[in-house]
Amino acid sequence: MDGWTLRRLARELDDALRGARIDRIYQPGERDLVLAVRSAHLGARRLYMSAHQQFARVHFLADERPDNPATPPMFCVLLRKHIEGGRILRVTQPGWDRVLEMEIEALDDLGDRRAYALICEIMGRHSNIVLVEERTDGSRLIIDSAVRVSEEMSRYRAVLPGIPYLPPPPQRKKPVEQCAPEDFLGVEPSAGASRANQMAIVEKLAGTGPVTAREILHRAIARTGSAEPTSIHRAALDLAAAVDEGREPASVGLDDVGRAVECAPFRLTSRARFAECETVSDAIRWLFADTGESLRQSRLARELERTVREHMDRLRGKLVRLEQEWEDAEAEEELRIKAELLTAYAHEVPRGASEVELPNYYDDNRPLRIELDPALDAIANAQRLFRMAAKRKRARQWIEAERENTLRDLRYLEDVLQALADTSLENLEEVRRELQAQGFLARADRRGTGGKRRAAESEPHAFRSSDGFVIRVGRNNVQNDRLTFRRADKRDLWLHVKDAPGSHVVIERGQADEIPERTIEEAAALAAYFSRMRDSANVPVDVTEIRHVWKPNGARPGFALYDHQRTLFVTPERSLVESIMSRTLARRETSDSR
Repeated sequence: MDGWTLRRLARELDDALRGARIDRIYQPGERDLVLAVRSAHLGARRLYMSAHQQFARVHFLADERPDNPATPPMFCVLLRKHIEGGRILRVTQPGWDRVLEMEIEALDDLGDRRAYALICEIMGRHSNIVLVEERTDGSRLIIDSAVRVSEEMSRYRAVLPGIPYLPPPPQRKKPVEQCAPEDFLGVEPSAGASRANQMAIVEKLAGTGPVTAREILHRAIARTGSAEPTSIHRAALDLAAAVDEGREPASVGLDDVGRAVECAPFRLTSRARFAECETVSDAIRWLFADTGESLRQSRLARELERTVREHMDRLRGKLVRLEQEWEDAEAEEELRIKAELLTAYAHEVPRGASEVELPNYYDDNRPLRIELDPALDAIANAQRLFRMAAKRKRARQWIEAERENTLRDLRYLEDVLQALADTSLENLEEVRRELQAQGFLARADRRGTGGKRRAAESEPHAFRSSDGFVIRVGRNNVQNDRLTFRRADKRDLWLHVKDAPGSHVVIERGQADEIPERTIEEAAALAAYFSRMRDSANVPVDVTEIRHVWKPNGARPGFALYDHQRTLFVTPERSLVESIMSRTLARRETSDSR
């Protein structure tokens, strides 16, 4: 968001909020505010203000409901005390700065009128939201801020309660209305809308970011065929007038998959794909909804993968320790034999001896040396060895059970790691909930957020085979469980890559007596593709009916046992898989197919 976007946004907000009452103030995050406002012409709306270091912005909310902490932060308490119930007088932008100021009039505890300004500074990592009191002498006194800045943190200004407010440092750039053609002599005409030319304009024009600079260059070149200083100057003035007068709709620039990657208070004609918006606020909300989802998606994917790999490393370390303990416990049989020999030959064991050699009738009577406790007789030494053997037997039983549990958890986490290949936010959220339910990830503290909301169940992949049969592919362990043990019919076919982590695949039989071999081979290719064996050739895939698949009591999600299977060998060639996946069913079709 540059100064051009804020210029148009300030005018939109001023038109919408002038005279509005601030009903309630919330602070969902350390740097975020939500103002619930109301007026006769506006109705009830919620304004979102963020001083996030990467995603600072201001816009109206639609249906979003940010979670609020159970106890409001101190900044929120102060805002409620001073400006809740107040009236918004105006919203302005100083010059072309990336700053919005909301002037507010409210009553203090004695019923006297007070003038305040809520200032949102959108300046990257220096972004902040500051509440100031307007004094009668024209000065501004800081009441508090979302981020307090001491003199040690900033040489230019401190932002602390009780001191005068100083605006952000000036840009030392010219506003567009004061520029002349010679200010753009640093632009290389032959370089067109290059990055270097964009930055040359950014360095000259106040409040201008790369998106606006690119648009100015694009329009200048479209008009005269080159990036000459005079054409750039004319394009900049025309674009500024369009922003001031609202002659063009705001827009968002879209990437190849239709995701918003930038926004502007004008038509983004410099992009191959863009979409128009009714207001700048709508454009900002669209951009940061997509950006925020993309950020959450990549961050969640990294966090989940790191968590899974950390647990897998711990489990592998545990296996090494268990193997060592197993070796230490392996002498149980030898101890039992020694105890039996001491019992059988007790009369031949001298009292007070520290060791003795006795014929081992389990080994052709070869002599076996046995260490003794000199303080005990032969029978007492035998009983001591029997107890040691029993203890080691119990240890081996425990180690064996622990090793099996550890291997089972490792196999489960390998399945989870495979599920993380699907990086859609819906799938990642479901994997996160699964890991929380299985105890591998701490549950988030959701107290004070309006009650627990049940997440909607996500759907597995669904494709149509060449013969018209529905093939479903689980995207994670929870989906695998639902697909195999709740959704599938006992006559449906079930497929899974053999002895490797992968998705459960189900072919719905419907009313058909037989499922064509071509459909089974396509489903097998999908089972191989959605597994750890994706890049292998001749992948073994087991096929059986659902009625021959079961889940042991207490097993982790996604774990299944089966019999009556046959094994196919397939190579998940990309062309074949893409052909099958091109026949993806719409959600309505997937729900209607049963």
